[in-house]
Amino acid sequence: MSHEIRTPMNAIIGFTKVLLRTDISDKNKEYVQAIKTSSDTLIVLIDDILDLAKVDAGKMIFEHKSFKLVQSINSLLQLFEVNIQEKDLKFNKVFDENIPELLIGDSTRLNQIILNLMSNAVKFTHTGGITVTVRMLHEDKKKVTLSFEFADTGIGISENNIKTVFKSFEQAKSSTSGIYGGTGLGLAIVKELVERQSGTISVKSKINKGTTFNFTLDFQKGKTKAEPETLIDKFDNKIHNIKVLVAEDFALNQLLIKTLLEDFKFDCDIADNGQIAIEKLQSNSYDIILMDLQMPVMDGFAATKHIRNNLKLNIPIIAITADVTTVDTSKCGAIGMNDYIAKPIDEQLLYKKIVSLLKLEDDEVE
Repeated sequence: MSHEIRTPMNAIIGFTKVLLRTDISDKNKEYVQAIKTSSDTLIVLIDDILDLAKVDAGKMIFEHKSFKLVQSINSLLQLFEVNIQEKDLKFNKVFDENIPELLIGDSTRLNQIILNLMSNAVKFTHTGGITVTVRMLHEDKKKVTLSFEFADTGIGISENNIKTVFKSFEQAKSSTSGIYGGTGLGLAIVKELVERQSGTISVKSKINKGTTFNFTLDFQKGKTKAEPETLIDKFDNKIHNIKVLVAEDFALNQLLIKTLLEDFKFDCDIADNGQIAIEKLQSNSYDIILMDLQMPVMDGFAATKHIRNNLKLNIPIIAITADVTTVDTSKCGAIGMNDYIAKPIDEQLLYKKIVSLLKLEDDEVE
């Protein structure tokens, strides 16, 4: 299930990155950036839904990367503007001017929290409006504590039911899911995401008056420039004549990987499954193989075994998988794969892995 869902998501995220590198208008770039932000958040949500036990066990991993907080939130909130206008609601955004431009934390997890809270505010509000407020509660030399508040004038939650809103698969009223849809999982994940980062979350509400969710999180101050959201055209370097064999059955991912490799100035050959990859290796020479693990006819594991044991080739092989589990990664190494990369593919990471396995000099990839 993870593979089936993450594979098309890989194509969506990958092509939005490719599109952002093309010559498009500023307005269209905003729309594409909104798609990318939503896709990045969705892929994290998919992971949590597919493995809720990870949430319950507290095994989530949080990144610490530099990002522009206000810019990131504004990009995400833009996704709701159409629905807000259709419902004729007022929408206010208030950002504390003292918030540093660059902060260090997990922007994707923050977006996931905001996506859930904002979705609920829009869903359950029919008249009045929604106000999003981000304030700085505390600041020192190394970090800041921020307060995020989402206030709506929606249907509200009764005092008796407010204790259940953060429980998995529960909503304030049993009839709520029938009227508005949803599983009740969103707020449970929000609570876990906030508390696993040593934050706090609370809710106040009155029936037919509205609801206010508030959470606080600490962020380190950013000392360096924010990491670029898109891939910079920096692959026109000295590396030439690199030929890559790509074993991948999903047509959109074939096109995506081919596009990325062309950006790297690499040549590539596509094989629809492991058996075709083996046939191509018998008549052609390649520098490296990108091997999808799940394919029809012959999967990546069987193909790699044949390449190592029967063809006796030591060509570097990078596994491409939509389900990076301990079992898969250990199995990859056991059968002779040199490395792996997860879907959705991070093109800069892919480039670095190829360069590393081919033992190319650092000055060639500046």
